[in-house]
Amino acid sequence: MKKINLFAVFLIFTILCIQLSKADLQNKAVAATGNITVNLSESTEAFKNPIIGFRPSRYINDSSFPDREYSDIYKHYIKYTDLENYATDSVQKIKDWSNASWAGIENKNMKVVPRVVIVYPGTGEFWPDGVPHSDPVNEWLSDTLKSRLVAFIGKLGEAWDNDPRVAAIELGLYGNWGENHIYPLKFADGTDRIPLSFQTALGDAYKAAFHNKKVMIRYPETFTNYNFGIQWDSFALPDDAAGGNGEIARDTWRTQINSGEVAYDWGDQSHLGGSPDGTLGSTSNTNYVIDWIMNTHTSSLGWISDYNAGNSSVEAGATAMQRVLGYRFLINQATFSGNVSPGGAMTVSLNVVNKGSSPMYYKWPVEASLLRADRSVAWTGTFNTDITSWLPGTNWNASSRAYANAPAVNTVAGTFTIPSNLPVGTYTLAVSVLDPAGNKPSLRFANTNYYTGGRTPLGKVGIGQDPSDQNLGTFNSLKSDSTLSYSLSGGSTPTPTPTATPTSTPTPTPTPTPISQSYEAEASANTLAGSAAVSSCPTCSGGNKVGYVGNNNGTLQFNNVNVTSAGTYTLKIDYLNGDSSRSASMSVNGGTAVSLNFPSSGGWTTVGTLQTTVSLQAGNNTIKFSNATAYAPDFDRITIVGGGTSTPTPTPTSTPTPTPTPTPTGSLLLDNFDNTPTWPSNNDLGKWTGANGFTNGTGGSGVINSKGLTLQYNNNGWFGSDVLQDISAYNTMIIRVKGSAGGEQNQFHLALGGVEKTLGAFSGDTITTSYKDIAINLVSNGVNRTAPGQLTMSFWWGSSGTITIDEIRFQ
Repeated sequence: MKKINLFAVFLIFTILCIQLSKADLQNKAVAATGNITVNLSESTEAFKNPIIGFRPSRYINDSSFPDREYSDIYKHYIKYTDLENYATDSVQKIKDWSNASWAGIENKNMKVVPRVVIVYPGTGEFWPDGVPHSDPVNEWLSDTLKSRLVAFIGKLGEAWDNDPRVAAIELGLYGNWGENHIYPLKFADGTDRIPLSFQTALGDAYKAAFHNKKVMIRYPETFTNYNFGIQWDSFALPDDAAGGNGEIARDTWRTQINSGEVAYDWGDQSHLGGSPDGTLGSTSNTNYVIDWIMNTHTSSLGWISDYNAGNSSVEAGATAMQRVLGYRFLINQATFSGNVSPGGAMTVSLNVVNKGSSPMYYKWPVEASLLRADRSVAWTGTFNTDITSWLPGTNWNASSRAYANAPAVNTVAGTFTIPSNLPVGTYTLAVSVLDPAGNKPSLRFANTNYYTGGRTPLGKVGIGQDPSDQNLGTFNSLKSDSTLSYSLSGGSTPTPTPTATPTSTPTPTPTPTPISQSYEAEASANTLAGSAAVSSCPTCSGGNKVGYVGNNNGTLQFNNVNVTSAGTYTLKIDYLNGDSSRSASMSVNGGTAVSLNFPSSGGWTTVGTLQTTVSLQAGNNTIKFSNATAYAPDFDRITIVGGGTSTPTPTPTSTPTPTPTPTPTGSLLLDNFDNTPTWPSNNDLGKWTGANGFTNGTGGSGVINSKGLTLQYNNNGWFGSDVLQDISAYNTMIIRVKGSAGGEQNQFHLALGGVEKTLGAFSGDTITTSYKDIAINLVSNGVNRTAPGQLTMSFWWGSSGTITIDEIRFQ
């Protein structure tokens, strides 16, 4: 009999005990992993992203969009007469044309920048019926043309302002190629540019018609009273350096899109090579154009997009340029909960840097998601963040090939409650930016971590257990992913709540499409009393308006304002006001009247738009306008915009205890303008702040003096200060301000948390010549305190003056 080795027996016994202990721990699903921090890498790839990059053109007689490797934004030249020939043509004609011409582009994640033209030299002229055009100079000066264009722009707004296929608008219309000039001809004053009267009429019309789309103009010295972007159609051409320098001096890039077209048919081509291949096939030529991109913060470029991608040297230049055109968001680092109990809280934090040349100009949502092993979505949540504040660097250095002022690191953080019935297991945490049209992943981060379909994986999270591993599998190519798309219907589709059986897929119920219904002031169904009367108005939507409302006499009541469900709706009021300011009382369904202030629209033939909110009952409603002391503005129409019935959601298996509303404690300082930090740069919350368009300060940014910010305005000026955090603990915003003359409270608009009003309408208070605390009740004004976004002040409302702000705080 062999002798037993006692040491071997002991070793085997110990190993078995360890294995049994591990198995027991796994069976009990012990979750002990804390926060996990990962560092992510930048991809070397250039790739498509919405609303930026190489931007081909679809010309007047083209029937389709040309295919280009880096392009999903396209300029579209459109004949005026394709959209309107007779003044009586409806908005539906524009919508029908758009649906036919842009059919299916949403499936390619493609968007368009339309430019409507009347005269396209060498191709044709497309004058609408009834507009005289026998004199190549004076045909551009007639009042008939002006009023027709103003009315037409209103139709464009109705058709395109909420169309997800439209990325932005080029003002167009006027002059050769819609470029706002009649060169080589000249007007009587020796100029060839659009006259000031037309700038005012068209500028006001575009501002009233487009609230959701950015507008671009051709020349930076035109439309100076409007916060529009620039399309530099001689981009980087030495002969037109004044245009580029004017664009830089205008300095609107933080909030307005700058685009362009590299001109290859005229001027000095020594730095451009005479063709797209000549530019992109030469490193020095490519860098020359990139220098202009970075200095002007340009989002997209045309004509140069027609390069030959089969030429390796040209392709290298195209890749380098696509990497800097527009935004390029990079996640440097992420920290997240390694394990979460079902029903518990998961925290996620990201550091994001914009390595491109421009911001993203629309507030698209950032989504966190948990993915199953097959990369299908098990759960989603949305961060409270504003991607338009992720700015690039400034002060481009052509020698170092970098911005002297590096882009800021933006922290995006969220705490999410995980559904209690999400099955225990290991999930991949991913992030993505959604196109609100369908809430599908669309805009992508420039990281090597990438899954086809638009998501950036960060790491593994255990639900009810430790994550099994941190292996994210094989990453996919950003450039080659052609699966992204958006929806025309808009709105979101809720993610189904996971059931106990992971293989089951509940049906989501679609969210109803928001309504948008207009009611003409002169409609026979309305009630006009006292002095109120209908009069002709060629610039108004229905050719008429209602005036003489107010003065303790005339009233206008819109009847049969119909909605399918009770709730709060946006009310857009199209009005005309040639005075500096007029007011009206508004009563809904005979309820308590509220006072609305209507700033000048620019004249009694120029339509402006005021936006507010109303609570409506299901079925028919009445909305009445009056004024007991003075005349109200003239009324064109009202438009009701809102969401219909609410979407039912699955009943959760357990109801979590709510996160309690914080009690206001002390105050939160936004900015006390003491030049710490230096103005303009960041506010006292450490977030971006700045201004432009004012008549004082470097670049029109105002001046800090005596620890106050002095802003001199002359029908222009824009101030912005990012809040970008939950302020629901505070009920009031205090603005400590004084004016040079007093009474300036109605001369500028404030916007915060989705609400825009004059300072006077917000507070009911007046500015004096000494410092005074103006208190704004955030709750009664309906400000979204959970996601307030950016505090803005706009001063292009037909007034001039000076205010000095000493402090802005919340309490």
